[in-house]
Amino acid sequence: MVERNKIHKLDIQLRYSDSDQMGVIYHANYFSFFEQGRTAFLKELGFDYYKVEEDGIIFPVRDVSCTYLKAIRFGENINVSTKLHKLSKIKITYYHEIHDDLGELKATGYTTVISVDKNTFNIIKMDERLKDIYIKYSKLL
Repeated sequence: MVERNKIHKLDIQLRYSDSDQMGVIYHANYFSFFEQGRTAFLKELGFDYYKVEEDGIIFPVRDVSCTYLKAIRFGENINVSTKLHKLSKIKITYYHEIHDDLGELKATGYTTVISVDKNTFNIIKMDERLKDIYIKYSKLL
């Protein structure tokens, strides 16, 4: 059963290479955390991203944003929460929150991806080529 407003939480293991010389996690790595959250969210719904790609469809990022609220430092334990924010036949927008293990909110963000044919990069409609994913996602809103 798919639940409305489903939130997926993923623990992220920070690497030393994620941080700068001051031990602060480099700002661009937050986008990688969002991507890990999106991929895990899709997998929890029963779809492996690699299988979707094998079927000839990819989801390039159209837009991504992050609001940095408090620095994440190497050695902290963090998790990224991901949920569906908006859905159309060609676009998916996710909302993300990054918390530390004490529950403190460190960052928020949005990622919008579009569905395209892997070979031609033409936009495709999910309700035609990814019916299972589109139906499951539409039940989350």
